[in-house]
Amino acid sequence: MRIDVALLPSLIRDTDSVFVVVDILRASSSIVALLQRGVPAIVPAASVEQARGLRQRLPDHLLCGEVNGLPPPGFDYGNSPAEFAALDAGGRPAILATSNGTRVLNQLSEAPAVLVGALLNREAVARAVLALAREHSRNAMVVCAASPGGRAIALEDALGAGAIIEAALRLDDSLQPTDAARFARDAFLARRDDLAQALASARHGAELIEAGFETDVEYCAQLDVSSIVPVLHRDADGLLTLRPLSP
Repeated sequence: MRIDVALLPSLIRDTDSVFVVVDILRASSSIVALLQRGVPAIVPAASVEQARGLRQRLPDHLLCGEVNGLPPPGFDYGNSPAEFAALDAGGRPAILATSNGTRVLNQLSEAPAVLVGALLNREAVARAVLALAREHSRNAMVVCAASPGGRAIALEDALGAGAIIEAALRLDDSLQPTDAARFARDAFLARRDDLAQALASARHGAELIEAGFETDVEYCAQLDVSSIVPVLHRDADGLLTLRPLSP
């Protein structure tokens, strides 16, 4: 089995792979945090406009998201994983629209399987992607959401992808990593002991800190603190949802 990393969504070559989408700052981390707090399902919206339309269709859902890091007018919450980690959602599902991560999830919705990975859950998601790739007889690929709009490599996503690759290669020494996968793994190993500082030094990390979201950057830098593995589903009515992978 081959395992690969797409440092940009445009570098995806094999659309029949089992995918892990990584958007460390902050969509992936927010999704893990929301599901960890008991939100039963998350609808990933490709845009703020789509999220508003979904809210009209699904009025019981929390409306969450961001534009340039901040909650759009009328949204219940922004895209803060640290805030979500303390949220009492009362069992309500959520709609989430972010600049990069949820857009990429929509783009990959026809793949055999799509997971969401973060530093928070990297060991659990590495184990899950290997199992699903074997089940579907497919290769595995970690996709970096990148920024802005998927056009430039994001340091934090490369490190997150590398963390997942490191765990996957440790779990299965028969894997065949591509050069991009080796590159991401080596980048992660070089910064493993100072992930918080590495994320803070990234372009988007610095922007978030300047905007007052330093706690989010610190939260997203935590390694292996969650066993939640979000999986993308298409419901009978065509709605895309993220739910935790069943044990």
